[in-house]
Parts: sequence; C-alpha cells; structure tokens
Amino acid sequence: MQLNLCWYGVSDLEKAKAFYGDVLGMKKKFEMPAWVEFGDSSPDGVSVGLNLIPDFQPKDGGATVVFRVTDLEKERDRLAAKGAKFEGEIRDIPGVVRIATFRDPFGNRLQIMQLMMG
Repeated sequence: MQLNLCWYGVSDLEKAKAFYGDVLGMKKKFEMPAWVEFGDSSPDGVSVGLNLIPDFQPKDGGATVVFRVTDLEKERDRLAAKGAKFEGEIRDIPGVVRIATFRDPFGNRLQIMQLMMG
C-alpha cells in the first residue's frame, strides 16, 4: 500500500489555494469545483487535497501533513515571512529529526521536518 493523498476541509478554497500554492510553494496538480490537489511533479508523489466545505469548522484532531525540508530554520523563516504562524519552538529529537509546527488559515496542522539521521 502506498500513501497517495492527505486532504483537509476548508471553508474558502481561494484562500486555501493561495496558502498552499503561494506561501508553501506547492504545485497545483489537479482542480475541479470544490476540490484542488497540490503536490510535487512526480506522478507517484503524495498530494494534499483541499475540499471546499462551506460550514467547515476546524478541530484539533485529524491528519498532520509533514513536509520534509533540508534546512529547517531557512524554510521556517521563509514561511513565516509569507505569513505562516508557527506554534512554539522547533522540536529537536537529537540525532533523529527536527520539527516545526504551524497551521494553515483554516486551523489544520502542518509541520516541516529535517531528518538528522544518515
């Protein structure tokens, strides 16, 4: 089994597209009414789907989409400069991974991570 898609409900599709496309810099892969997917250019790559649900209310549960980066501080600074709101400090699991948590405009949890192994 291969991971293909993680998706979130959003109440404003245009605002969501701006965040995932302009702020995060993800490539739009597919769009239809009330649905858009962002991801990398690989046909087998994982996508983030955004589903328009007009009365969407974020909850603290659900998926956390994690983006792998090579330089956590640099990417955190870039995203913060574009308006991403980070929660707390960078979490460091020595020798394993470094993680920074933020939310999209709808309260959905996202993270950037830098592998420290190998």
